[in-house]
Amino acid sequence: MDETRKKFRICLICVVAAAVLTGMIYYFAECNAAERETEGTLVDRRWEAESGIEQ
Repeated sequence: MDETRKKFRICLICVVAAAVLTGMIYYFAECNAAERETEGTLVDRRWEAESGIEQ
């Protein structure tokens, strides 16, 4: 019985740690994406919208 509880506890800790790690990776990736908002397609589309030029 104690062996089963120990395995369950270890498995639960691993799942929680993986969830926390995934959340941190997602959070920091989104922070970097917000900084890159001035690059690429988004800027082109904003410029087109403001200038009235369409492709």
